Amino acid sequence: MATIPSIKIINNKKHIFCLIRRKWILLTPEEKVRQFTLQLLINEYHFPQKYISVEKTITVNELSKRYDIVVFNQQLQPKILIECKEETIELNEKTLRQIATYNLKLSVPFLVVTNGIQSFYFKIENETSSQIFVLPKFEDL
Repeated sequence: MATIPSIKIINNKKHIFCLIRRKWILLTPEEKVRQFTLQLLINEYHFPQKYISVEKTITVNELSKRYDIVVFNQQLQPKILIECKEETIELNEKTLRQIATYNLKLSVPFLVVTNGIQSFYFKIENETSSQIFVLPKFEDL
């Protein structure tokens, strides 16, 4: 059953309730895409919420970075890394470099970049990436 995101006004600004972080988040253009992506993961791919992590800090080359979304498998290994951009941001080489840099730390086999309008999925195998068109089922992660 699909869930519809809850939106409310706080201090004259729209906020959306994040099911994963379990709190109200300012509804920025990037957050809109992040929440849309979370809905897709939960409702279309049926990934259990408890295996999805949002906006956590990681250290890459001694720099502090924040990833958008990571999906873990049942063994709690990171398997899918997702980078969300607002709808007006073009997905280009810079976006791909950013997610590749984050993946130096996480070493996931699946990468996704999305701006809510366009999405690109990649499978990483033997340090080579190939474009795929659908993510694996949760059981197969």
